[in-house]
Amino acid sequence: MRKIHFIPMNPAITIIVCVLFLTGITVLANADDLPPSIREKILQRFPGAVITQARPDTWKGQPVTEVEITASDGIEYEVTVSDGGEILDIEEEKGLPWIGGELTVGLALSAERGMYRGGEWEYEPNPFFLYHNGPLHIICYNFIGAVVDVYRSDRFSASLRGTLTPDQGYSPDDSDFLKGMDELKTLYDAGLEFGTSLAGIETGLEIMQDVSGEHDGQQATLSFGYTLAAAGFEFNPALSLTWMSEKVVDYFYGVSAREARADRPAYSPGASYEIGAELLIQRPLFGNFSLVGLFEITTFGKEITDSPLVEKDYEIEGAIGVAYHF
Repeated sequence: MRKIHFIPMNPAITIIVCVLFLTGITVLANADDLPPSIREKILQRFPGAVITQARPDTWKGQPVTEVEITASDGIEYEVTVSDGGEILDIEEEKGLPWIGGELTVGLALSAERGMYRGGEWEYEPNPFFLYHNGPLHIICYNFIGAVVDVYRSDRFSASLRGTLTPDQGYSPDDSDFLKGMDELKTLYDAGLEFGTSLAGIETGLEIMQDVSGEHDGQQATLSFGYTLAAAGFEFNPALSLTWMSEKVVDYFYGVSAREARADRPAYSPGASYEIGAELLIQRPLFGNFSLVGLFEITTFGKEITDSPLVEKDYEIEGAIGVAYHF
């Protein structure tokens, strides 16, 4: 079963990778930490294969390593390997009928406390899905994202990425203070994404450009993540730094002369940044069901926190949900 992974963190598109929750949509799960004996056995059996994921598991009562690979002919396999490097089982991952690939669907309850003035805690159910088929990855939570791999090995990936975000930022109806502000529109972004895995640390770089014509700004996110397993749980802590151009910051935090009033002066900020910390937790339940949870906190640069629209210098989000993998 393909597990859920974070994508480079960026609260602007709610870094919840599908199950809530993801950072390049499928990053390697410590594949480079495989013992040489296991890596050698797999590559002997499948010359030229790419190891895409590795995780500890049990098989007939003994500890094993489950390794997902893409063979040189493009067929995906899940290989069960003993600690001594013996291949115990090989299963071809055939995917969904007719269209192939793998699909994860679920429902999560999210809670969020934003930084905008007059805002309150918001609670809402959110359906989500993640689809993976070869180089194509599609995620839908409260945004829609698509990633197409241009190059992928067990240590490096380069991808094209696009996102559609209908509910980003504030709404003038969120509070009395925001009434009279322009309604923010649906945004379309396109860009590049790079990922690498070294010594168990997953590093991602995402560079995005607005192509909707709403603000024409740019942003770049550098993220670092790690995977830990304990007591049947998988923990994915991550840190990120996002730089946003002046146009992006002004779109979400600026106040034009037309929008200004006595308690909301005009404000034209420059470029700024945000720093995020995230913890994604996953645990198998039964069958193809998994429990997932996320906690995320983000802090912002001075150009953002000085905005008259902003009440707090941080944002908190949490979510818990159940996912089913087809």
